Amino acid sequence: MKFLGFLLAVFIILMGFSMLIFLALFVGYWLTLIGLEQFKPAWAYKLIGYKEVKE
Repeated sequence: MKFLGFLLAVFIILMGFSMLIFLALFVGYWLTLIGLEQFKPAWAYKLIGYKEVKE
């Protein structure tokens, strides 16, 4: 039973660290795109594949 508890604790800790890594990468990507959009909007739109809809 102690071994199962240990495995559960390791699993929860690893899930927490993986979520922190994911959020750090996502927020970095998000802030990079915001910065690019401020200085070079055409390049940022090309990078994300955005196309303007002409009506």
